[in-house]
Amino acid sequence: MSVNYDLYETPNPDKNGEELPLHARVVLKGSYTAEEFVEQVTMLQHMPHAQVVGVIEAISKELRHLLLKGFSVELGDIGYFTLSLSVDKKIMDANNLRSPSVSLKDINFRVNRQFRKDIESELNLQRYHSPFRVKNPLPEKKCLQRLEKFLEEHPCINRQDYAQLVGKTKTQALQDINAFIKQGILKKYGVGRSVVYIKAV
Repeated sequence: MSVNYDLYETPNPDKNGEELPLHARVVLKGSYTAEEFVEQVTMLQHMPHAQVVGVIEAISKELRHLLLKGFSVELGDIGYFTLSLSVDKKIMDANNLRSPSVSLKDINFRVNRQFRKDIESELNLQRYHSPFRVKNPLPEKKCLQRLEKFLEEHPCINRQDYAQLVGKTKTQALQDINAFIKQGILKKYGVGRSVVYIKAV
């Protein structure tokens, strides 16, 4: 399975009109919720669901406990977690610093080198025109024509397929689909990641 990417213009912070080299970004195929991730591990690793949930909760609690005690924590072969701090005021003299002026800035994660190498060695990149780059989406009438033609040849359509069909972002696609549902053109079928849309009877 390949990882899709697209090329994007790089904004020039100097705003002097000079064009900067394009940069690449992964075109996400979606995201996994915590529950979906548990289901994936349960299915592929043949582990009891309750055991996977328990292990993740135990790791989360212990990670939080150790970070609060000031430790750097290595999580398996994935990487390291550490805390980073910020100073609220511009302190020039350490003697002027008071504890309330220092707060949590972020929780840093540094990937283990071997984990990165393992990903890099198996990574298969493929160029893909991202629907998130759309600037002039098709009007609703044109979108509906394409949708109707698609549904003449296929029993259903999902949000991603519709977005690619009409050249819109996933957010714009969902707005169109909800509008078509209200108009009685489409009907929602299924739940979660398996939701598809069929012709309304």
